[in-house]
Amino acid sequence: MKKIEAVIPEERLESVFEALLNSGASGFSYFTVKGRGSRARPVVSSGRGGRFESAYNVNSCIMVVVPDNLVSKVVDTITSHASTGMAGEGKIFIYNVDDAIDIGTKKHGEASI
Repeated sequence: MKKIEAVIPEERLESVFEALLNSGASGFSYFTVKGRGSRARPVVSSGRGGRFESAYNVNSCIMVVVPDNLVSKVVDTITSHASTGMAGEGKIFIYNVDDAIDIGTKKHGEASI
């Protein structure tokens, strides 16, 4: 099994979610993250009419655990739905997962995902 973490622009989240549901991934989690990379940071309006460049980009981090045979399909799904072809759109990290346990059913390994 592999854990895939993808940091993508927040505005691409819904598109990636829909595509992941159709890719065979049984479930996934996400959270909002802030960070800095090569992508331009947004210009934000202040309360008194001023404008300034934000210190960070707001992104989403998606986490999904899949069997080894689905890794390339899930990665292709994320890249095709999160990318516009510009630099700085995010990163994907892939980790080995030794075991997973479903708390409710007590199943281990791939049966738990």
